[in-house]
Amino acid sequence: MNFSQSETDFIKDAESYVPIPENEKPVIESEEELNALLAERRAAAKGSSLPDFMHTRFKGLDLSGWDMTKLNLRRTTFDGCNLSGTDFSDSEMDHIAFYNNDLRGMKLCRCKARGCSFRFQDMTGIDLSGANIYASVLEDAINQDKVIIDDDTKWYKMRCPEEGPFIAWKCCTDLRVVMMLVPADAKRCMATMETGRVSKVKVLKITNIDETENYTWAQSTVDSDFYYEVGKWLEPANGFQEDRWKDSSPGIHFFLDRQQCVDYQSK
Repeated sequence: MNFSQSETDFIKDAESYVPIPENEKPVIESEEELNALLAERRAAAKGSSLPDFMHTRFKGLDLSGWDMTKLNLRRTTFDGCNLSGTDFSDSEMDHIAFYNNDLRGMKLCRCKARGCSFRFQDMTGIDLSGANIYASVLEDAINQDKVIIDDDTKWYKMRCPEEGPFIAWKCCTDLRVVMMLVPADAKRCMATMETGRVSKVKVLKITNIDETENYTWAQSTVDSDFYYEVGKWLEPANGFQEDRWKDSSPGIHFFLDRQQCVDYQSK
């Protein structure tokens, strides 16, 4: 499960980003102002460039049913807006924060909507057809299962097998890499990233990063009292959280790809 260029670019951008103070961000609080700016910036956009609203804060606007397609809305904030049925298709929407909005029926078709926060929002009818929602937060949102997706929607469906056994990886202290069997009867879940959680594993092998040394045990980087031992069946000491969207919660955390596991722990 190697990253596509899309996820690689997203991670590099997030790591290099320098936050802008809130008081320096432009704020739009009237529909008339936004309508004028849309007309002005769409007329000025050249070639494949998108009209730029990056870092803008949209407050208290009624944009229900508006055409907001093909815009650069990266790192914007929508606060207290009516976005029901608003069409954002083909827009750049990475790192958007949604606060206290009506998002029902909003269209994000073919959008890059990576790293967005949907916490506490009702997601009923949001159209994610062709959208990429890598690293977006759906924890504490409402009706996450009532969105619209298609075969081109990226990172909504779990990347791990929903049934049957599979191999998973974990990196422990001293960069010891644990190869684990997730059995068919184990509960498993993944949110919108490359990591997941399971309720049971069998430790198959423990090696160093370059696989030149083997070990019989490895210590968890999170719980110093939790050890992985070759040949042993293990269950999480603090139980298993079945809500797939609660990413950092009880369970044995894993990667599907060994190199991603090593890269993450080696940062």
